[in-house]
Amino acid sequence: MKSKKIIPLVLIALFLLPVIGCEKKEETKTVDWYMVPENEAAFKAKLAECRNNPGELGNTPNCQNAELANHKLFVTKPATPLKF
Repeated sequence: MKSKKIIPLVLIALFLLPVIGCEKKEETKTVDWYMVPENEAAFKAKLAECRNNPGELGNTPNCQNAELANHKLFVTKPATPLKF
């Protein structure tokens, strides 16, 4: 009789185990996704978030992808001619 009470408790614990302590993971965006003009607001927000907390977020995939996209956009941007 004791085992009949334990089995449901074990099943409940096994069901809840994956749920407890799980962090909500952010979907990983690609470098190309950040470079699309329609995603500029999200791109700038992610850069600001990552640069505000580089110790904790700097090595996350989205921060790395946003920084690389920023670098690519800067390098490919046409130079502004100097006015004399």
